[in-house]
Amino acid sequence: MKLPNEIEEYLASKNFSVNTRSNYYYDLTSLHQFFEDKPISEDTLALYKHQLSELSLSAQRRKISSANQYLLYLYQNNQLDRYFKLDQVPQKTIKQSQGYHPKLKEFPEFYGPLTCPGQFLALLILEFGLNFSEIQGLKWENFNWKFKYLTIEKSGIKRVLPIKEKFALRVKAINNADELFAKSRQFLYIELKKFTDYSSKEIREQYILHQVKAGKTIYELAGLLGLSTTATLEKYYR
Repeated sequence: MKLPNEIEEYLASKNFSVNTRSNYYYDLTSLHQFFEDKPISEDTLALYKHQLSELSLSAQRRKISSANQYLLYLYQNNQLDRYFKLDQVPQKTIKQSQGYHPKLKEFPEFYGPLTCPGQFLALLILEFGLNFSEIQGLKWENFNWKFKYLTIEKSGIKRVLPIKEKFALRVKAINNADELFAKSRQFLYIELKKFTDYSSKEIREQYILHQVKAGKTIYELAGLLGLSTTATLEKYYR
């Protein structure tokens, strides 16, 4: 039995972000390329899984999860006469010294009354995972305070990020944010440094860690960050 190619139909049935859709498309295209000249069976699926063993553990788990969801879709839509499923690769126990284990932090000092530009910058990074170039591309009109979301457009990709109430309470009264967004990267760096010893990279990593803790998948997180691939996020899912 050949593996039916229903990738477009499958993706259309899901409410994926643009980046998540792109990642699933990449994984499922690879799956179909493997089965291009092979029938789908338990044996060929085992060969496919063996081929994945050259990848990192997190990449293997992601691709197997993508394949299983797709195979279930095909079965439920009568495109396959039985449900094929790949056994997931077990998580390995990794010693603390061998893996990447940054510590999750809370920043109560960021959420006091707003007193300086550096505090505003710190909140933008911690709440939305923005880097300086993305902050420079913001406009105050991107913040929708009525419906609590922030719209970011980068490289033709639009992201819509939820605004938490605790952020809105401290920030929405600002009336000169566009002036700050127009400043140079060096200016933003200096203002952040005046407020906290944490770098923008360290604060952004805390955004990532909090999203992982909240249960976001690697694809969902890549979408939130506007990343075209998940490569830089894999270390957080090992």
